[in-house]
Amino acid sequence: MISQRGLFAATAAGAGALLLATGPAAACSISDFSANAVAACDTSTGVPMAAVTVTDKDPSGTPADVSVLLRMASGLHGPAVGTVHIAHPTAAGVTRKILVQWRPGYQWYVQVTAGNLAGVDFDVLPVSPDTACALPAQPTTAPATPSRTPAPTATPTKAAPVSAAPSTTRPATPSPSDTPTTVLATTGGSDSKTIAVLASAFLLVGAGGLFVLRRRADTGRH
Repeated sequence: MISQRGLFAATAAGAGALLLATGPAAACSISDFSANAVAACDTSTGVPMAAVTVTDKDPSGTPADVSVLLRMASGLHGPAVGTVHIAHPTAAGVTRKILVQWRPGYQWYVQVTAGNLAGVDFDVLPVSPDTACALPAQPTTAPATPSRTPAPTATPTKAAPVSAAPSTTRPATPSPSDTPTTVLATTGGSDSKTIAVLASAFLLVGAGGLFVLRRRADTGRH
């Protein structure tokens, strides 16, 4: 049967073992966390933003939530403007970037909540340069000028060389059907005139002969 003293010793040993087991997880130090002292201009989203880079080197691997808060002119903490969760930090370090609205010459608080740390400020307060964060200039593309195609140059046509050989072309010979017609028409005209003249001569001769015969007949009667 376990005595009361033995039960108390067992309970204490169990609690000690539990503390030893959970000790590393709760042993977070603010020195395990760091941030860049100067916020960089970031335009990767198409909007000018301030990039606050935080690094967690907690070897215990305790999850951590890191927030960026505005630092008011009075030095008080302003509202949180960005937060990041680091689920599995390592001794080698896990880096995360928190993008917040760019404000020239502004300063931010960075707080961490992890294990035994609850809203503890980083040792460094990032500040933005007192300049504007401008988007990179877009290259201006000149409108494409349509290329002009030169008009095709007319190539003079070379005349065929004239042959020095004598031409073998013969004058057209009238067809046989044309020649008789022309001859007949001409002959017919000449013959008609000749016949008319002869007919007139015969008429005159005949009339003269008839006149002579009639004179002879009249003379014989007397």
